[in-house]
Amino acid sequence: MQQTDPKLTDILDAAVEIARGAGAILREGFENQRAASLQFKTTDIDPVTEYDLRSEEFIVGELRRRFPSHQIVGEEGGAYRAGEVQSTAREFLWHIDPLDGTVNFSHGFPMFCVSLGLLIDGVPSLGVIYNPITDEMFAAARGLGATRNGSPIHVSATPVLNRALVITGFSYDTHTSDSNMKNFLAFQRTAQATRRIGSAALNLCYTAAGQMDGHWEMKVKPHDIAAGIVLVREAGGTVTDFDGGDDILNTGRIVSSNGLIHREMLEVLKAANDRD
Repeated sequence: MQQTDPKLTDILDAAVEIARGAGAILREGFENQRAASLQFKTTDIDPVTEYDLRSEEFIVGELRRRFPSHQIVGEEGGAYRAGEVQSTAREFLWHIDPLDGTVNFSHGFPMFCVSLGLLIDGVPSLGVIYNPITDEMFAAARGLGATRNGSPIHVSATPVLNRALVITGFSYDTHTSDSNMKNFLAFQRTAQATRRIGSAALNLCYTAAGQMDGHWEMKVKPHDIAAGIVLVREAGGTVTDFDGGDDILNTGRIVSSNGLIHREMLEVLKAANDRD
């Protein structure tokens, strides 16, 4: 890394502070959600609240203040223009989700989070995910390991899929598309159990922490998973696309695991999709 680049540890510390600040906004909204305005982006199951917008405004403002040359893409506001960047500089690109789990939030279900993921020269390099209700701060950076509230975390040691607890999510077009259901049913038959909590970012956190053995999802956006990819990898896990490759952010198809069951998970997904 060039001398003009901020240290990864300093960026991580800043991201943790920013996530806590955004989390305070969401906590306020959660406690006063009856007064919160609710709108819909694409369908009746794709909501956005004033707190999504307030959280993103705060995050973008802080990132611009601290790292003016960094590029930013937010879920609600799209791409934000950065300050002047020298052509020789490394590319720093933030993918931020100010409120992952908006449906949960709007129903008073405390499984939602703030997610900040940083790509450096196109590589997921830093991730911070914070649930302000449980006060769980997940943080990781390349080569620095992964932590929850400052304590190291590691993926599970479950050796085979039929003993594994796996987790997934469904996209907002699930009412009109088969989407992920065939995969869900396939894992229901092959894993010990399957779960869904409504937040792709938290799915990756719990895989990194060893509470879930594996996770798969499709039709996810970079802001959903950029941070979590770093967490799982730094916790000793494996993250690929459905084909076992690294084209995760472009395909929107992700498989993460403790590594031990990864091949079995890919085989289940291939068999489920080969039946089409």
